[in-house]
Amino acid sequence: MRQRPDAVRLPEEAVGRLSRQRLIEIGVALVLTLAALLFVALTVWAAEPGAIGIADAWARPTIGQGRTTAAYMTIMNRSGEDDLLKSARAAAAKSVELHQTSMTADGVMQMREVEDGLPIAVGETLKLEPGGTHLMIMGLSDSLAAGAELALTLEFDKAGAIDIAVPVSASGPDGVGADHSHH
Repeated sequence: MRQRPDAVRLPEEAVGRLSRQRLIEIGVALVLTLAALLFVALTVWAAEPGAIGIADAWARPTIGQGRTTAAYMTIMNRSGEDDLLKSARAAAAKSVELHQTSMTADGVMQMREVEDGLPIAVGETLKLEPGGTHLMIMGLSDSLAAGAELALTLEFDKAGAIDIAVPVSASGPDGVGADHSHH
């Protein structure tokens, strides 16, 4: 190979040093690129909607100095497997029970605790609503007025614990429960 007369010749040591420096620069660029990709992947993963969706949550205000109320909501199972709402809890209450209201043969409304949880099949929706299935919140540390929020944790068999903030209102979305019956 013929060299140009005006070409600068670098000693081999300088060429080796440039190569090492260049390798370090490439390595740093690669590490930064991988870190950026990992950050983007984790951000996308964290932003994905949960397998369990909760909408239209609301709780009734307590009556007078009462320390008991009921909460209602719609729970959607968007996961790939059946799940079970096992229980619920609230830091502001002594207990939260899953309840089912039904009509007896005598025409009397009867409310009972559901001890085995509430199943939610894949793609199905569970409605907790007045006159039906609901969360009974007992032993509140203070009364609840309309406009307040109640922090609840729903415990699912597969999805685990899901924390929600439940607005307190005399009626739910679209006037649901506006008849002012307690549950």
